Amino acid sequence: MFEKWKMAFIRNLTMANWMERGVELHGEDKINAYLDKGLEYHVLNADIIRAGDALGFANRVANVLINKLQTKKGDRIAVCTSNNIDLAFIIYGIMKVGRIAVPLNYMLKGKEMGYIVKNSGSEVFITDKDVFNSNIKDKSRIPQVKKWVMAGPERDVLPGFLSLDKLLTDVSDKLDPPTLDKDDVVGIFYTSGTTGFPKGAMVTSRSLLTPQKIAAGLLPLREGDRSVFCLPIAHMMGFAVMLLGACAGASGYVMPHFDPQRVLEVTDRYKCTCFVGVPAMYSMLLLSNPEKYDLSSIRFWGSSADAMPLKHIRMFSKLGTFLKIGPLRIPSLFAEAYGMVELTGTCTLKLALPGVRFGEGCVGLPVFPARVKVLDEKGRRAKRGEDGEIVIKGPGVCTGYWNDEEATREAFTEDGWFRTGDMGRKSRLGLIYFADRKKDVIKCGGYSIFSVEVEKEILAHPKVSEVAVFGVPHPTKGHIPIACITLKEGEAATPEEILEWCKNNIAAYKTPRDIKIIPQSEMPYTMTLKIIKKDLREKYSKEYESRM
Repeated sequence: MFEKWKMAFIRNLTMANWMERGVELHGEDKINAYLDKGLEYHVLNADIIRAGDALGFANRVANVLINKLQTKKGDRIAVCTSNNIDLAFIIYGIMKVGRIAVPLNYMLKGKEMGYIVKNSGSEVFITDKDVFNSNIKDKSRIPQVKKWVMAGPERDVLPGFLSLDKLLTDVSDKLDPPTLDKDDVVGIFYTSGTTGFPKGAMVTSRSLLTPQKIAAGLLPLREGDRSVFCLPIAHMMGFAVMLLGACAGASGYVMPHFDPQRVLEVTDRYKCTCFVGVPAMYSMLLLSNPEKYDLSSIRFWGSSADAMPLKHIRMFSKLGTFLKIGPLRIPSLFAEAYGMVELTGTCTLKLALPGVRFGEGCVGLPVFPARVKVLDEKGRRAKRGEDGEIVIKGPGVCTGYWNDEEATREAFTEDGWFRTGDMGRKSRLGLIYFADRKKDVIKCGGYSIFSVEVEKEILAHPKVSEVAVFGVPHPTKGHIPIACITLKEGEAATPEEILEWCKNNIAAYKTPRDIKIIPQSEMPYTMTLKIIKKDLREKYSKEYESRM
């Protein structure tokens, strides 16, 4: 039970030695992961991964970088593979020896990957057969790459690629952890590019490990816990959750992608105790009849990346059991965290405890040593309860954006606070409330309309599955709110019907002026299932401009 606290207080913990420290605390036979899709490497062919296996694989990757690929400290290594546990081990191996990992979203296309590879200056690219064939297709689309390496079993390696499987067999699984400064850059995680070209947030051992080991100590996680993991490892949220679980000594049932039915089946069958996802995942789970499954083994639910409806928190808490003593049953706990790529993990935390009620939009208290304040439009500290921009300072904050001094300068205040671009407020008790992304606040005829607030109202309509509210230009009011929605499976409705409902349930100045009903396949998403409002704004702004 106390191992996770020992991990939290280890001095000089870096991405070079954290796996060794974990093995020392939990043992090399400790099970790290159960795999929905097993690995098929010569050196690791298994569907159950132990701590010693993970360390050995990462050490082999590190030795390949040093001895086979002749890379140097500080070299950027781009990685884009399918979402399985070997991706995490590859990233760990890169970081272990001071190379800089550049994880890429496997849903990106060749041109988009090419931008990130060029921007980061990566000359080594590790991918796999499925990602290359579906998204890259031709190496000439990313001409900056000098060494192409293909992960996965050697039999699947395409012509013209080095086989990671073969390279791993030719090196040792032993490696003394090198000395790594906690403030050396070990990774560049690119933002989703929802407001323009993606920016590469530079992260260090300090920024990656400090928030995760502290959160692991605070959260009700223990060595015997088994989580269902289906987050994208190449995204900061997924990578941070995996690190957090490892620091706590928990194991995970790892799925290559999110499938709500499969999550419920796995939880029921293997009596999993934890699940961490984004709000969109929880919405999909609710549509899959979770009450038909036995989810009583779940002690702890977690969410981040977007605002979580309070009614969903209450519903899922009731499905699980945190503690049972005779006839007394305490519902499972639900933790909601606030963070983003640039914050490398948990920054604020809220635990929904039995009998404790939080207001809508509350994301909890800052997690020490992070500090949070809210600034008004003039850059001064806003009064308690007043909306402003959330700014943050602490060891988890990225050091800036790779190869972009201007963006780095704009992202920080003169005294070093990171501008999140999120609007919110701070209560008298110090609780942080998220209101909306600053870029998504709609200025309409002198009013400020928070799109998140309107979306929560529209989601109360019994036929609505998802909604995105955004502003389009208007000649006199500046902008007017428009809502794009998808309907629940089997439901039918007209835009006029939904609009009439909005007029009867939402304040007139906030009510969308038009409703667009679209199929779910046309709703644009990020890797963590956030709706990309930028794409919707661009698409529909042209339509409304032509009407005026």
